[in-house]
Amino acid sequence: MKYEVIKYDTHKHLFDEAWRRCTRRGLNQNAKLFMFVSDLYISDEKKLLIKAFRKSVYEMSKINGQFKNYTYLLTDENGVIIDLIAPKKSSFSYLNISIPLKEEFAGINAVSIALNEREAAFVKKNEHYLKYFREIDCIAVPVFDNKGQLIGVIDISRMNGLTDECVFMVFLMTKYTEYNFILLKKEMIKEKLEEVELKILKLTAEGKTDEEIAKMINRSISNVKYHKNKIFEILNVKNVKDCIYKAAKMDLI
Repeated sequence: MKYEVIKYDTHKHLFDEAWRRCTRRGLNQNAKLFMFVSDLYISDEKKLLIKAFRKSVYEMSKINGQFKNYTYLLTDENGVIIDLIAPKKSSFSYLNISIPLKEEFAGINAVSIALNEREAAFVKKNEHYLKYFREIDCIAVPVFDNKGQLIGVIDISRMNGLTDECVFMVFLMTKYTEYNFILLKKEMIKEKLEEVELKILKLTAEGKTDEEIAKMINRSISNVKYHKNKIFEILNVKNVKDCIYKAAKMDLI
């Protein structure tokens, strides 16, 4: 996916519109981030996303040791922080897991723009709406799954400033996270499927009927139907056509 980088210099109108929305909402520029999502639920898929994100940060840090000096955060599709990696002496004490960064809660910031526009955003110190954020530069890039659905945002922040070259770094990290997420999701689904279900899946893809499959694997027709329904549930599909399509994309058949 080709990204457009949204910056104040090139997209002043977007910043101005967002600023007006914040003002209309009555959001206080002196406000501190005190709101937490108390019932934050980390699903299995979000756990996989966190794992993929952490692997990407680790790999990027191996390429260039300077990357260890940045603060990295990952949000879910709603802009709530679900993971945070920061230098030991980080002063970003106001950034914590379960804090929402959507515009209505945190004003203009890189994550809020990435959520609204579905594009990368580069927000410098004084361009933030909340004064609390005006000590850091931030770059955020949206994360998508293989269906093109938004599943999160990756953000890097730094007090000493970020350069345009850092945008490319976050692009790479995001792409690597998306790639690792897909691989981990495939592994998770394979682990959930029993050996007999993988056999049924392959035979179904070959065009075999339930009766034929039952004879070939020495099971009852009702047992084949039971496992087929379980396959549908695991793959989150409703019919054979979608099942075969998704299984093929995930290299299960």
